[in-house]
Amino acid sequence: MRLAIDIGNTNIHIGVFEEDILHSAHTIRSSSLLQTNFTKIFDPAAFSRVQAVILASVNPQVEVGIIGYIGRHSPVQPCRIGKEIPIPIPVLTDSPEMVGVDRLVNAIAAFERTRNWTIVVDAGTAITIDGINEKGAFLGGSIAPGIETSVKALHHATALLPLVSVNKPKNVLGKNTEEAIQSGIYWGTVGMVRHVIDLISDEMNCQPTVLATGGNAPLLAQEIPVIAAVLPHLTLEGIHIAYKMHLAASLH
Repeated sequence: MRLAIDIGNTNIHIGVFEEDILHSAHTIRSSSLLQTNFTKIFDPAAFSRVQAVILASVNPQVEVGIIGYIGRHSPVQPCRIGKEIPIPIPVLTDSPEMVGVDRLVNAIAAFERTRNWTIVVDAGTAITIDGINEKGAFLGGSIAPGIETSVKALHHATALLPLVSVNKPKNVLGKNTEEAIQSGIYWGTVGMVRHVIDLISDEMNCQPTVLATGGNAPLLAQEIPVIAAVLPHLTLEGIHIAYKMHLAASLH
């Protein structure tokens, strides 16, 4: 058994891999980590069967807490992608070390599926739209606020606008403040993602396969036909693939 743990700004995703297959996946809110006991998710006896714990983190504070927590419950020392486990693909950006590890493991998992030019849309706290070339190299991408992040920013930066939940609005012309916010955030996000995909495709000079992941990926995919598939566990798959690539390289 291997545990792949994706530590994000809002959520922690945990994947249990057995025989190279994602057996189960669980999500914990990052803010509730200290109140959540891993043994409520996993049978305590299961920790004795864990052969590896692999982390990918964009949240250093929560990462420290998780490493300590795992250390108290498992004899296996966690390995971090980008630290103990090197990034196994070329990163063709100005500062490769500054690219979020979640974006890189997404690229690894996406290319494993397509083996060709690919765009990955990750729609979470932030929306990242990244390109991978036909050799599997990470080319860079675009980062924008996620839907919930945009809603919160609008609420906190204004005196009168309420905090709303965003679903697909009935009309583009909102008939009240809440509907107007929903329309602006929803259609603004859809339009931004659609346009950036088109621009990246033009820059790549091809028609790449577009894959989506993240909590709001299904919402975007219903409006953007070019998205070929929504893969909710793409990041966890990428973490596990990076670990396997590291193991294979260690044998040579």
